[in-house]
Amino acid sequence: GAVAKRMQELGVKHVIQGCKDKIAAFEALTSELGIDAADCAYVGDDLPDLALLHRVGFAIAVANAVAELPSQCNYTTTARGGHGAVREICDLVLAAQSEAG
Repeated sequence: GAVAKRMQELGVKHVIQGCKDKIAAFEALTSELGIDAADCAYVGDDLPDLALLHRVGFAIAVANAVAELPSQCNYTTTARGGHGAVREICDLVLAAQSEAG
């Protein structure tokens, strides 16, 4: 409940929790929104995230991800999951948008 409440407060419209088939959920969401997988980023911390990390255009591992993940990703945060990793990623995206124009 806390995550859903926080996402509502932040205005995040699409929140998927407790998902058993991440690929199906991702494909349904990208289809609904008309977004190509290559234009998406995904953040993971464990082996079940590998399939989606391989599917997106920008794969991110948090600093405390399992050892196998960082080598499979484009970027690894310096912050641990739950300790500023999302903020670090948001800052990274905002900086990239500023550089792009």
